[in-house]
Amino acid sequence: MMQVKVTAAELPNLLDRAPDGIRVLSLDCFDTLIWRNVEAPHDIFADLPIAGGGGWVRTRAESKARKTAWLAEERAEVTIDHIYRTLMPSACDAERAAAIAAELAAEARHAFAFAPVVALIRAAKARGLEVIVVSDTYLAEDQLRALITSAAGDEVANLIDRIFCSSAFGKTKATGLFEPVLAALGVPAGAVLHVGDNAEADQKAPAGLGVATAHFRQFDHFAQQRLRLEAAAAAMIDGRIRADVPAYQPHRPAIALREETDAAWTLGHDVLGPVFQTFAAWVQGEAAEIAARTGRPVKPVFLLRDGHLPARVFEAMTGTKAATAEISRFTARRATFTGEAAVGAYLATQAKHGRVDVLARQLGLTDSEARALGTSQEAFSRAALQPAALEKIVARSTAFADRLFAHLRAAGVERGDAVLFVDLGYNGTAQNQLAPVLAERFDLHVAGRYLLLREEILSGLDKKGFLDARHYDLRALHALSGPIAVIEQLSTCPRGSVVDYGPKGDPIRKGGGTKSAQNAIRDRIQEACIAFARQPRAGMARPPASDDADCRRHMAAGVLGRLLFMPSAEEVALLEAFEHDINLGTKDSVRLLDVERAAEGMRRRGLFYLHQGERMYLSGEIQPYGLPTALALLGANRFDLDLRNADFRGPALTLPVMLADARGQAMIEVEAHATHDGYYLATVPVGAGRFAVGINFGAVCDWVQIDECAFHPVAAFGPRSREIAVAPIPAQPVREGMNEEGPGLFRCGPEALLLAPPPQNVGATPYLLAIAFRPLVLKDRAALKKAA
Repeated sequence: MMQVKVTAAELPNLLDRAPDGIRVLSLDCFDTLIWRNVEAPHDIFADLPIAGGGGWVRTRAESKARKTAWLAEERAEVTIDHIYRTLMPSACDAERAAAIAAELAAEARHAFAFAPVVALIRAAKARGLEVIVVSDTYLAEDQLRALITSAAGDEVANLIDRIFCSSAFGKTKATGLFEPVLAALGVPAGAVLHVGDNAEADQKAPAGLGVATAHFRQFDHFAQQRLRLEAAAAAMIDGRIRADVPAYQPHRPAIALREETDAAWTLGHDVLGPVFQTFAAWVQGEAAEIAARTGRPVKPVFLLRDGHLPARVFEAMTGTKAATAEISRFTARRATFTGEAAVGAYLATQAKHGRVDVLARQLGLTDSEARALGTSQEAFSRAALQPAALEKIVARSTAFADRLFAHLRAAGVERGDAVLFVDLGYNGTAQNQLAPVLAERFDLHVAGRYLLLREEILSGLDKKGFLDARHYDLRALHALSGPIAVIEQLSTCPRGSVVDYGPKGDPIRKGGGTKSAQNAIRDRIQEACIAFARQPRAGMARPPASDDADCRRHMAAGVLGRLLFMPSAEEVALLEAFEHDINLGTKDSVRLLDVERAAEGMRRRGLFYLHQGERMYLSGEIQPYGLPTALALLGANRFDLDLRNADFRGPALTLPVMLADARGQAMIEVEAHATHDGYYLATVPVGAGRFAVGINFGAVCDWVQIDECAFHPVAAFGPRSREIAVAPIPAQPVREGMNEEGPGLFRCGPEALLLAPPPQNVGATPYLLAIAFRPLVLKDRAALKKAA
């Protein structure tokens, strides 16, 4: 007897594998023949006109109706009328009928036929087989047939000879529905091949009667998990999701049809593909709107490097060559120094980073010219505003703007055009810088369309985001923009950053691009993304009514939110090799993520300090610590929660500590607080190198593992810690009664003491001793006490 598992791609040719004597093709309905444009069936209830969201009450009513039916009649199935009598006990028949009609309309709005199963039906009919549907559903036969007709069309619905609904028999497929089905068909069990997605109901139960079966597996485990987490991310980003708006997932059928299984292809096809295809379609519509509004020819120009993948997806969708321009924040700003006000504004907004070389390159000055102006940032800034230096900066900036416009002309832009800059976002800095210059000097109308936009100032420019403040509050947009470097790295092309242009506009780049391993991974990801974009509705026999622009936007937000805050281990492993180009006219780059450094930070400081730090992809770094940590990070970022270090504290461990200086010594108690994985952090103020610190580990534990023992400025542990760039000073401890049994692992005698002499040459800066340790064997569990 045939019992097989099949993928979506194998369904159309399934009958080639069927045993002889098959006369009937039996199909499950939901998630086999008919799919919904949502993550879970209960998502359609968000469309119901019920205050506060219909999903919760409608689901509870169904559960209660099923329990009542089983207790009263031992029926394993109910009808939709039973459900609404439970949900609306005081309503009249007409009111319940209207409510049921609203649910059926919601079902029809989201339902579509899965194309591979439609192909299987046609293949069955070509062989002369009877086609039936056997469904576990509270719908009646006429209601289910009407839904199939709405989703698949009359032609497909007419190919279905009979429909069997569990609601009519009071039993499900798993509890005996196939027995009356076989009796009604009048054929032996071996003459039927049943296909469905539920292993228990669609394979085990019918196979027990001798029916041939094919268990259709929609998704692998990783895709199933990813889709669930995308819906969860969508709901956290937008509180309407699963209340008033379903968790839309129109990309599900295309994912089911994917045959490639490697992590790079999966990331590109299943994750980036749905986002960038929808973004490109939106850009195409926006270009048409700008042309109609301005009456000017519109030239969409994708800004490289990050606009590389959006441009390729746009080309795949439209069949036309996309115009690209290599314009970065660096080159955009360099074209804007039109006078003293512009130069002064730039210098005034720069952080005190001390990089005179960076400031000079931005202003168009050579290293030798910069040194002549001043070696400190303050001196350089004052000198740059003096007449001789200012005249040089403005003249070079004007010439640079001419070369930049020549670069745009090479991309097809002419004077008087409307230029549509297309980029990932998230502030539109290049547009902010260039729009006034290009408008004044070259009569260009500069618009910007971005994947993600959350402006830091109200620029008033022609600027929109596919995801922007029209759709989401700024807290959500800011959270998504935090780890956006991941999307930038996956979207870019392997070139050095542009720093200048030749006389004819040809780009002059700095650096040699990224390493080959990174390029190979990214190329694979991008090809998969483009493959999705070529068939964004693969698997849909015809799109459901709900698959519109808003649906795809909600989907994209959930997909992005999941990748940015809940990446999988496979995705993190792919991205660990990536480096991120800072793109300030230098060769500087940083690792996209550093799992080992994050692990060290978790042990030594805990999640709070990591969250406060400047990390490129913190959620990727903490992925090994599981979903609870990821959700904490997402919640804190998305809702901009006012969380302090003390809020993260669990049980405290009290340490006896001796403080000593030239005038004497004193014993105090210091509370060490849990960080991660059994580690604790204790901090002991030592003033400006005044106190030696002795920690009596022997009074607390028999075995201890020490991860860090170093002096830090006190300010490095405060709310502005990310602004502190002073390196810690390693302590030089003396250990008494502590036998080192392994690297950092100590067995402690009763009087075991770790003595750290004070740091030297720290001036007036107050310091503290930070010691991160793990007490492996405590002397007395009562030493642990609740944090205050």
